[in-house]
Amino acid sequence: MARLVTKFKYLKPDDKLSPGGYAKYIATREGVEKTDESLKLKPATVNQKQLIAKMLRDFPDSKNSLEYDDYLQNKTVGTASEFIIRTVEENASQMNSKTYADYIATRPRAERFGSHGLFTDDGVNVNLSAVSEELNLHEGNVWTAIISLRREDAERLGFNTGERWRDMLRSQTEALSTNLNIPMQNLKWFAAFHNESHHPHVHLIAYSTTEGQGYLSPKGVNALRSSFAKDIFAQDLISVYEKQTKHRDALRTNSREVIAKIISKINNGVYDNPKLEEMLLYLADRLSKTSGKKVYGYLKADVKEIINSIVDELAADERIASLYELWYEKREEVIRTYTDELPERVPLSQNKEFKSIKNAVIQEAMNIIADRTPIEDAEEQPAPDPEPQVEEAEPVLTTKEKTSLMWKYYSRAKEYLDKDDAFYDPNTAVEFLIESAKLGCGVVKYRLGKMFLRGDEVAKNVDYALRWLEESVSEKNEYAEYLLGKTYLKGEDVEQDLSRAEDLLRKSSDQGNRYAAYTLGKALLDGDALLQDIPEGLRLITESADKGFAPAQYLLGKLYYKGEVLLQDTEKAIDYFERAAEQKNPYAAYLAGKLRLTDESVKDIRKAIRNFEIAAENGNDYAEYQLGKIYLYGKDVDRDYEKAIAYLTASAEHGNQYAAQLLHSIKSNRNWSAALGSLRLLGQISRAIQHRLEDERKGKMGAIDRKLKRIIDEKKQAHGLKQG
Repeated sequence: MARLVTKFKYLKPDDKLSPGGYAKYIATREGVEKTDESLKLKPATVNQKQLIAKMLRDFPDSKNSLEYDDYLQNKTVGTASEFIIRTVEENASQMNSKTYADYIATRPRAERFGSHGLFTDDGVNVNLSAVSEELNLHEGNVWTAIISLRREDAERLGFNTGERWRDMLRSQTEALSTNLNIPMQNLKWFAAFHNESHHPHVHLIAYSTTEGQGYLSPKGVNALRSSFAKDIFAQDLISVYEKQTKHRDALRTNSREVIAKIISKINNGVYDNPKLEEMLLYLADRLSKTSGKKVYGYLKADVKEIINSIVDELAADERIASLYELWYEKREEVIRTYTDELPERVPLSQNKEFKSIKNAVIQEAMNIIADRTPIEDAEEQPAPDPEPQVEEAEPVLTTKEKTSLMWKYYSRAKEYLDKDDAFYDPNTAVEFLIESAKLGCGVVKYRLGKMFLRGDEVAKNVDYALRWLEESVSEKNEYAEYLLGKTYLKGEDVEQDLSRAEDLLRKSSDQGNRYAAYTLGKALLDGDALLQDIPEGLRLITESADKGFAPAQYLLGKLYYKGEVLLQDTEKAIDYFERAAEQKNPYAAYLAGKLRLTDESVKDIRKAIRNFEIAAENGNDYAEYQLGKIYLYGKDVDRDYEKAIAYLTASAEHGNQYAAQLLHSIKSNRNWSAALGSLRLLGQISRAIQHRLEDERKGKMGAIDRKLKRIIDEKKQAHGLKQG
């Protein structure tokens, strides 16, 4: 049985809420609400069984409760009493003349907040008599819900107090508004928590202040159940998503590792599917003869069928099939928390969750028609931590200072640290550095701290490193402030201390340290470790970039290029990219080349090639692939087959699957565009399923709204300023 049981009803304004013989019988029946503890384990009485039988006839859906499930498993006085009480609650509107609000707020075991048990959204005072009167006068529909848990789940998950249920429902206000189709400003809801012994539950009332507004469809009911379940079982769902999948149990790996392995298989090697290539070419031919919008929803049925068959062909790939199976497994595990009825599985081509794939198929066919060669996005690897050169940390000395003993020691130490020198001896160098530091040399203290922290040319000793770094920080050395701040920010080798980290990085940045400005700015922009502050993060990154720091220039260029945090500005993007490219940043050089090749406002084939060459020279296989395509197709430059094959071969050898696919299609004498389009579609489908899996795994914990994330991922554009 589902672990979360919900029951939704609505009360119409013309309902007759009058007491009847049935209500009187079950309300006055001895022992119904108060059962002696010593009697609970005895078999259910004859009268209880008769009453339950009558309840099941009058209210057949009451059998879908946790209480009835308990009763069936063990027919005792206690379980019978719990079921009778629950059924009375669920059908209270038909059993007495009190308003539903009065009943759930004041009935026995309702947990009270002040003089009664009713609560609502944060910051709103609840006057029970006023709410009751308002509901009695309300001319529109009022929706009710009971949300129930087993006692063991409530205790384990912390839903054994009214405060926890109240906090959960307050976080669900937007979901209520959406699924009840009531604008937020018109939505009113109230609830009360009943701490029953077996099944703690909450009663919920919701309605619109505008009469006649709102409705709750079956789809809305399922959406609310899902939303409640994800919130209540958040801890359990995290475990669910990290469980092994059935077909990967032998590998003893969690679901994220399974996904990574499948994606890795997709991202390596070629996709040899001549049938799919022919289908794409056929679709391209049909679309070239089709008028009107080339969007799936506007196409004729026979053309849609071609597109569906292409998606089905992609879905037949065992790697995609594994991902899709994984998506369904995880989705069904979530659904089981609130219902036993699982929706029927449908083919990928018929799944509305992945409808964007169909338009991706159309786009690839249109690329073939227009003889376009899309530029694939390079897979960016995490950049290494920026490390200042030792020379940067050294001050410019006067002649008098150069003659001082501490600088003589430092000079001797550097000689012994020169690996190209015959007298290279780190141990002797450290002895001279320590003597220099003892005489007060702040730069030397920083260098000693860095050496022992990194284990660079000496045995790693974190405590000894911190001693020297702290001394250097006390003398306001900007590089020591940066290194120590970054160390506390990451929490590596030391216990993480975010307050100290931010303070040290800011002090270093205020002294003009571009490394600290970048590190602090990025942390504030990301909002993962530090509290997100986008304006301040952008200010610091810009400051670092304008001081010539290539990683900051690349990041700022990317922000202007994508238009997700900053308003899109191609001119500024290309400027920052090319400034970073001059410093051999391969990612910046690649994106600069991409813009110079594709964006009409900055298009310059000569500069595009130069940027790609810089990226290629610094290990970017996508740049090698693009250079190969440029010389192979010969659209903007003279065709050079030998140079093209050389670049493509180098790219393929460096692991680029697009280059390998193109070389394979050349050797097989197949259509290049169709072959690359097939590979791109395979990648797009895998990413679409991967993103949905990640959405489900994160739930409300995701850092970015899921719908917005999909827009960014699928359309690669955003408009205006987005705050995180």
